[in-house]
Amino acid sequence: MALWRLKRSARAASLLILLPLFFFASLFGGAAQAADSLYEVAKLSVDTTAADAVAARAMGMAEAGMRAVKIVLQRLVPLSAQELLPELSQEDVEAMVNGVSIRKEENSTTRYIATLDVSVNEQGIKQLLQDQGIPYGEERAPPISILPLVIAGGSVTGEGGEGWRQAWEELDLSHSMTPATILRPRPDLGLETVKAVLAGDAQVLESMQADYGYGPLVIAVGETADGEFVTRLAGADSVGAINFGRSDTLGGDAKAAARSAAATAFAIIENRWKVTQSGEAPTTAVKSEEGTEGPPGAGSPPKGEVPRNVVAEVEFSGLKDWQDMRGRLMNVAGIQALEVNSLSARAASITFDYAGSLGRLQKELDQNGFVFDEREGTFVLRSR
Repeated sequence: MALWRLKRSARAASLLILLPLFFFASLFGGAAQAADSLYEVAKLSVDTTAADAVAARAMGMAEAGMRAVKIVLQRLVPLSAQELLPELSQEDVEAMVNGVSIRKEENSTTRYIATLDVSVNEQGIKQLLQDQGIPYGEERAPPISILPLVIAGGSVTGEGGEGWRQAWEELDLSHSMTPATILRPRPDLGLETVKAVLAGDAQVLESMQADYGYGPLVIAVGETADGEFVTRLAGADSVGAINFGRSDTLGGDAKAAARSAAATAFAIIENRWKVTQSGEAPTTAVKSEEGTEGPPGAGSPPKGEVPRNVVAEVEFSGLKDWQDMRGRLMNVAGIQALEVNSLSARAASITFDYAGSLGRLQKELDQNGFVFDEREGTFVLRSR
């Protein structure tokens, strides 16, 4: 049984819209919201199989509708309140879908493959949230630019064999809470420049922003290393300076890992904006819009344990030492969502999540060549 129901009049109106949906979906694509509305979801891929072509197509449309409604709810609701969202039945979802637009589709006698855009009913979404007493917001962030990069063989490129750039292009960035444009690297972009931005060099970032248009610029580096897919975000988004790192186990499919990592990285960016609007305490834990989690790996907390937020001061001898320490920290088992709060010539303030006791954290860091202790009430981290 569904956990909630729309008022009869709103539901009837929505169902009248929906009745011809599965057979004439492409006719409805231009209705309702503007192209960049929060209530539009683009680039949804479906691949469904059923007893016949009509059933497979209907199943694909229903799956796209369900995913679109969940995505919109996650866009609007602060992370801290998303656990309040109710489970939705297919009947509930049908009442909140205005229409579907087809970007491309293929079908056989039993299979349906398509890329779809879905228009979600704004009134229905708001009524659900209001009936459940769930807070939400519609204030969008200023637009930003994202520069996906791959470091390979001592050079910087815009794409690699893992499909990193393609993973970002497949995300629905224009309808998000933080509208974003994907850029291509300039031919003269060098590895040292990228490393400096990753290390938090504000002057180098300012120079890059001038080269790419002066607006907020986030560089998103994705690379494979030792059986893991490593994601690093650096630069400035709509909130301010950002410096984030994450490692996920490849699991045999580098392109799937890249897609998951890109979705998680963009969810980080979106959540940073939502935190500023909701008045929540800042957090680095996120759920991607599709509700998927990254593949389990060295950076994943053990089941049953809640990550704790750790703030520490890192001491180092210089830029190269800092870059080496930061890279090693990202590979420490259990450390997630590493962010750099501030950076100077010899020290950095970092924040990360860790599931488990401080004693176990100290042991893990020791095994990776770090000394982790407390000094006058502050955690201090340095190389042995």
